[in-house]
Amino acid sequence: MSRKKSEDSQELPSYRVNPDISVFYELKFGKDIIKPGDSLKFKDIRGSFRFIRLAHNIKKDVTWIDCYSPATGEYRSFYVDKLKGRVHAKKSIRKKMNVN
Repeated sequence: MSRKKSEDSQELPSYRVNPDISVFYELKFGKDIIKPGDSLKFKDIRGSFRFIRLAHNIKKDVTWIDCYSPATGEYRSFYVDKLKGRVHAKKSIRKKMNVN
């Protein structure tokens, strides 16, 4: 049988234990505000990833983004300067029908 996920499964244990790491769940990038679940693209990385959280280590002054890849099922972390932008949903174009 598989193990049950706890309610607080989004928060990794190392982030809770380490007081030097601050976790944020929103990221302002240009005009966009990125929230958990939004799709992101990164420079020199193939594929898109879902935003989980933004983490900042106060002692080392390093900021990174934790993401999830729905295609492969892997969790990855990227530096903020590698972020290309948010993936916007494609809008469908409908042809207007002429009613005579």
